[in-house]
Amino acid sequence: QAWGSAQVMAAAHQVNALYYGALENTGHPDDKWGFALGAGIKLNAPMLGAGDFFQAQVTYTQGAARYAFFATQGNWFYRTGDNFGVGLINDAVYGGALGTTATNLELTTAWAVNAAYDHHWNARWKTSLYGGYAQVNYGDSANNMICASAGDGNGLAGSAAIATAGCNMDWSTWWVGSRTQWNVTKDFYMGVDVLYNRLQTANSSTGTIPSPSAVVSGPLFLDDQDNFQFRFRVHRDFYP
Repeated sequence: QAWGSAQVMAAAHQVNALYYGALENTGHPDDKWGFALGAGIKLNAPMLGAGDFFQAQVTYTQGAARYAFFATQGNWFYRTGDNFGVGLINDAVYGGALGTTATNLELTTAWAVNAAYDHHWNARWKTSLYGGYAQVNYGDSANNMICASAGDGNGLAGSAAIATAGCNMDWSTWWVGSRTQWNVTKDFYMGVDVLYNRLQTANSSTGTIPSPSAVVSGPLFLDDQDNFQFRFRVHRDFYP
């Protein structure tokens, strides 16, 4: 409509696992269905500038974490010196041995919210301001298994796993950025993007993780991490 637009969305995602052990005869948990739900809105703001708009989106998932992150990367790892931040992205966690400590798939919850404002200074210049927040949460059973297996995502102890005090695999991240674009012609533009991202790390019981001696001497200390990104882009359309 003239005021903007609104959307709702949903997706279903089948979650299936490998085996409890290395071989097929060790069995595996039954498949489960994960899902993602979302809603978005775009509000035009011509009173502030011709072509201006605000838009936002919220996404909630269980067993379908990638729908919250809109990215192809798996686990998050940031390192500065001997400080290290980590965020595990698993659609589900499972473990144990068939007939004794085997667990079902424990689906992971992840959600995210994004918002942005796009301001057009004139026909050739525009600036965007954007930001967002995302969080990943593991249930008690999943957290116990990850903590008991040094965070490899496949809890070897299964239903018998017990997380040591202070081990919490829940994590979150937030970001804010701005992009300015110069439309040199209708087919050619240049832009500068500046982004700040904060990773609020998952935590082990000791606050440290082992590290290969070839990389760094001694352990890496788990701590929240800051990340700055700067990007300059030149874009030219040749066809059509």
